[in-house]
Amino acid sequence: MSAATIAEVEVLILDTGVEYGEPAGPLGEPSGPRHLCLVRVTTEDGHVGYGDIDSHPWVMKAIIEARTHIPGFASGLRDAVVGLDATDPAAAWAAMYQASWYHGRRGAAMQAISGIDLALWDLAGRLASCSVAELLGGRRRETVRGYASTLFRADAESMREAVRAYLGQGFTAIKFGWGSWGEDPARDRELFAAAREEAGPEIDLMVDGYLGGDAVAAVEALEPLAPFWVEEPLPADRPEELAALGRATPLRIATGEQLGGISEYAELLREDGVSIVQPDLSRCGGFTALQQIAELARERGVLVVPHSWASHLLTAASLQAVCWLGEEPLIEVSASAAPAVSELAHLDLSLDDEGRVRVPAGPGLGVTVDPAAIDRYRVA
Repeated sequence: MSAATIAEVEVLILDTGVEYGEPAGPLGEPSGPRHLCLVRVTTEDGHVGYGDIDSHPWVMKAIIEARTHIPGFASGLRDAVVGLDATDPAAAWAAMYQASWYHGRRGAAMQAISGIDLALWDLAGRLASCSVAELLGGRRRETVRGYASTLFRADAESMREAVRAYLGQGFTAIKFGWGSWGEDPARDRELFAAAREEAGPEIDLMVDGYLGGDAVAAVEALEPLAPFWVEEPLPADRPEELAALGRATPLRIATGEQLGGISEYAELLREDGVSIVQPDLSRCGGFTALQQIAELARERGVLVVPHSWASHLLTAASLQAVCWLGEEPLIEVSASAAPAVSELAHLDLSLDDEGRVRVPAGPGLGVTVDPAAIDRYRVA
């Protein structure tokens, strides 16, 4: 792998022009995030890598671009990595972790580390002329089963209409989350029952969203409708309750998209009960942390299904991860209708006859970021 020195780290904030959660498509598809947060890392010889952070863009910008306060203990992440070797993401990750000692190594700081880490792996792959999956250890599969990720609709007929639309696109799995979910358990069950009736028993349907009141009773009410998993019925920072819920139901409990760093996933999986962990590469610590998380999940017998809801750049990163992961995972395909989400990076998410998405084979993340799209939507 060729050596290259990191010369610059930038945070680019894009405005999609559509409010978060506002329906933006003909079938009520969600708009996705109002703002996108990109990290661009440039080497002294002009090579560029990109990462995407699904977090508060201006908080990420502050953490990355902050001036050094105490060298080696509290500095901006840009200062921590400029001058380092771009082909050694692990060393850069360690430097960023050290630099955020005093102002917090979890939460927002870990998310900012994640974005730079993604950009560095993209850059390292481009410099080595290979995909990130190959850098991680090998491409175990060239296609991955995709699931449509969308919002609950307001009524039963709209749920049926959405199911028909996604089946028509070739999906064999659909996740409905949030939207009108969680306000009334009886209504929740009615909406999901409508989706199940339309989909039939062979299609995998998932549920995503906090369950109010008695979570055990709410999950038990869903059992006859056979959701493939129930995602985040409780917040991920309540690991003991999530584990207990998982032991109380035959349904799979999935969680973990907000967590960051191996210690938080170790806490989550300390007790049996959670069946699926969902690290978001733009929050969990990037590819560098994912390697530890995947090994922990393997030891615990838990499936890893990355969360991916920002732009197609993050979806491309997730595809590289699931191409490498040992156990056959799925890939989340956001139904976001905001143009900026798909225009930022050119990613083919068309499905084959088995409802599978092809993993990009190009260098780095396997996709090309469109500078014109950045110029079109950039606000900071």
